[in-house]
Amino acid sequence: MNGYTLHHLFLESVIMEDHIKTKSRVLHLALLINMLSIGTLMMVMPLGADFVQYLNMKPEHIGYISGGATFASALIGFFLAPYLDRYDRKSALILFLLIRSVVIIICGFSTTQNELLFWFVLAGCFAGPISGLTMASVIDITEVKERGKAIAFVASGFSLAAIIIVPVSLELSAHFSWQVTFFLFGSIGVGFSLLSYFYFPSMVGHKVMGDKVVGDKQQPSSVGMTAMITSPVFISALSIVGISMFGHFLLVPNLSTFFQFNLHFPREQISVLYLLGGVASILSMRLCGQMLDKGWITQTVLVTSILVAVVTFIGFLWQGNWPLYVVFTLFMASSSARSASVSAITSRVPLPHQRAAFMSYQGTLSNVAAGLASAVSSLYLLSDPAGRLIGIETLAMVTIGCALIVPFMVNILMNLLARRQQTALQL
Repeated sequence: MNGYTLHHLFLESVIMEDHIKTKSRVLHLALLINMLSIGTLMMVMPLGADFVQYLNMKPEHIGYISGGATFASALIGFFLAPYLDRYDRKSALILFLLIRSVVIIICGFSTTQNELLFWFVLAGCFAGPISGLTMASVIDITEVKERGKAIAFVASGFSLAAIIIVPVSLELSAHFSWQVTFFLFGSIGVGFSLLSYFYFPSMVGHKVMGDKVVGDKQQPSSVGMTAMITSPVFISALSIVGISMFGHFLLVPNLSTFFQFNLHFPREQISVLYLLGGVASILSMRLCGQMLDKGWITQTVLVTSILVAVVTFIGFLWQGNWPLYVVFTLFMASSSARSASVSAITSRVPLPHQRAAFMSYQGTLSNVAAGLASAVSSLYLLSDPAGRLIGIETLAMVTIGCALIVPFMVNILMNLLARRQQTALQL
């Protein structure tokens, strides 16, 4: 082996080591940003009982806060999606994260439910682009064979939000005030913006592929974008996401209120409930990520969807003697595992120069579905003089139906992806 070969191998090892470090930084920062973004949205749901007490909000109107924010995120995400792939992912991510964090801080100065709704919806406007840029960066930095595990790792931000942000927000609200939660997590968002500035790598490789070359002609990226959003795989993927999120958010915004007023679960133990659910979600998503990377795609989605349906039936329709700790933990674990599985599957749909746009469109539809579900639940549900929610059993039946549809749609998407790959090989 000559000196040139040794030098070449040395350079390759250095490049590989640098890539591993860069990938680790991206994954961990993406996890933290995802945790904070989801957590600040999630925390208003269990804080709903405090808003009822201090802002004179009706229990059935809690869904308007999360629903309004998710609708705003969807709207802005939709309009910005075609433009996100034109810029350095790092710069765009820092800008949106910093603005959203400042607005979250402003939420803490609200003195009426209308003020809180306005500022929280405004903060939601920046959540969609943040999600799209974060997940696009993760896809850019990882190989297909390890993408399932990477996406499951970043998606565990949902569980960490349940483990850390929700309990902390509940404890801060109980011991200080609900406003302190917004001051704290908004400030943390500003800190994450600084971390991203120093440690998140610049990502501009996708911009090189902005124009699609066909023969000797150049096709504008707008044409490629139109082809993407009208393709069967795109429509199929987003339909899966929409149905999954709609069924999930029919119940999620009302869980804390349902537990406290209908099931008489102690307010001081709600944080422990979310802590256990979050831990179980992390474990289930890591397991699903490993299963997906082994190729067990349809099987994973089928099992997790059936679990969601069964646990929803036990917790909301049957309401037997199962402890709420067990039911809620299983509900969180199965729902999180299914969401991570669906995200890993849909990440195969976009081409490299369409990833941020696709993830933003996916986030848009997720937010539309979640916001619509939250609004539907708020409009449908009623409360009696004691604050008990009336009609949640009907919403649970719809959630079960949505859960059982998802595996069939995933099977259709996998067939469409296989067909697209075969067509590409023949060209």
